[in-house]
Amino acid sequence: MIARRLPHMTAALLLLILAHPALAARETTEDGVLHVWNGSEPANGVKTPQMEELWRIGGWDDEETILGIINKVLIDDDDNIYLMDAQLSEIKVFSPEGEQINVIGKEGDGPGEFRGPTDMAFLPDGTIGVLQAFPGRVVKLNLDNTPAGLWTLGDPSQGAFYIMRGLRQGGGNIVAGGTEQHIDQAQGIVKRETFLSSLTPEGLRDHTYATSVLEFKFQDLVFDEKALVDGVDRRFDVNREGKVVVGAARNAYEISVFNPDGTPDRIIHREYESWVRDERAAKIWQTIMETIRNQQAPQAPAKWEDTEPDIEFIRTADDGSIWVLNSRAMWAPPEGVFTYYDVFTADGVFDRQVNLTCPGDPQEDMVFFAGDDLAFMVTGFWDSALSQFGGAGSEDEEEAEPMQVICYRLR
Repeated sequence: MIARRLPHMTAALLLLILAHPALAARETTEDGVLHVWNGSEPANGVKTPQMEELWRIGGWDDEETILGIINKVLIDDDDNIYLMDAQLSEIKVFSPEGEQINVIGKEGDGPGEFRGPTDMAFLPDGTIGVLQAFPGRVVKLNLDNTPAGLWTLGDPSQGAFYIMRGLRQGGGNIVAGGTEQHIDQAQGIVKRETFLSSLTPEGLRDHTYATSVLEFKFQDLVFDEKALVDGVDRRFDVNREGKVVVGAARNAYEISVFNPDGTPDRIIHREYESWVRDERAAKIWQTIMETIRNQQAPQAPAKWEDTEPDIEFIRTADDGSIWVLNSRAMWAPPEGVFTYYDVFTADGVFDRQVNLTCPGDPQEDMVFFAGDDLAFMVTGFWDSALSQFGGAGSEDEEEAEPMQVICYRLR
């Protein structure tokens, strides 16, 4: 009797395994580094949390709130919300109920002032650090809007300067991403290093988690998206333990996790086919690269990629899970879904896909997370951001509604 039942049991077990390919995530060790290999489907399927609107600001009906381009959201221990405005060069602070209670920073070059901020983070000393893109620096402010110091990156007198794009902090580990550029006028050579490094309490580069170096002569300059624009400095986060989570590879779905001291912890893989840019995406990147070229060296050629990076954005949650926005989720989500995230456990298992179904247009709007259960829809984000590159956004000639920020709670 037992012998007769074995083939049926084996077949049933095989069907069960095939029905749940993500459960078979395997681990290997290569050169002393742990690799976690996942299939294309999550172990626990698709989850769609309810999104409850708590409040909104901006738009036609809000005459009191003026928004430029909101490009980062933070939340403090008292649940106050900090909205960084890259266009107005200030940080608006709101209560949990959506009432504006403060403004931090202002445009300028003096103490506590900055221009065109690209990122911000709460620092271990209780201040907020605002990352200025160029010249690269971190402007520190107390939460009562008093200046708290300045970290100047690079030394232009020595032919070096920084262009910065990313700043995160977790577990006391401050991590910044950007490009260090050296110009040798005598030799006509430019050396660029795109890096992701921790910063000391004095704002100096310390441990390096990712780096790529490009050296070229002035006459050989090509404005290449992959070489000059795309980089790890915008695909990373730092978790509560200070570990750095990086999507370093452009067209390989790989998540590298580093300990604070720069030693590798693990590399997480997921089966994924790179998304080929559609006509709109290709036009956007053509406009961006040609605009950058025309502003600096109109005679030089410009080049852009046919595909999007597999990983567009990474965030870490308080429970250690890793949330990844992939290229299809950003550019071509399923009908009825604004966007979705691939969620991995802290160990690297592809656990679930989380769909966000709030009203909005993924071609126009952007969602930012703050805390574990709040999401902020910034309407008209892409048109506002891309307008800086000569009208790469919407072709709709009607006057667009002013930007709104809508706060949702995920349940």
